[in-house]
Amino acid sequence: MLDQSLPKDDHISRYCKPSVIAQNGLPMASAFGLRQGEEYLSVNWLEYFHLTDLSIAVEKVREAFRNKGYQVRPNGRFVVLNIGEAKRMVFEGVKCVLHINHHPLANDQSHACILGYGPDDLMVAVELAALVTPQDVYEP
Repeated sequence: MLDQSLPKDDHISRYCKPSVIAQNGLPMASAFGLRQGEEYLSVNWLEYFHLTDLSIAVEKVREAFRNKGYQVRPNGRFVVLNIGEAKRMVFEGVKCVLHINHHPLANDQSHACILGYGPDDLMVAVELAALVTPQDVYEP
């Protein structure tokens, strides 16, 4: 992939469907796991929108999802992660080097991807989920 690597101070958002949200409102590790055949985890780059308020950027991601025809369920959640913190914590926790790149799609210019792990790397998903606090969770 020839995509642009995203700055460590920027943020990404991941939509988590209701089945991967725990009773405490936080995502389970399965929200960040790759399925067999997937090369990367799809996320959205929030700074793409050039907004200072992350909640407004998340609203732009919601719009992109709706425009793509994706269903955003009432009990689903958008979670936000700092790129540098995610990369650092995964490396410190499981010695895996993540790459988080801008990967625009024709119908979603803010689309990005997390590369560097596969479906069998469950501890990467565990580390990413552990980074999410209640302040990082946005309702649809």
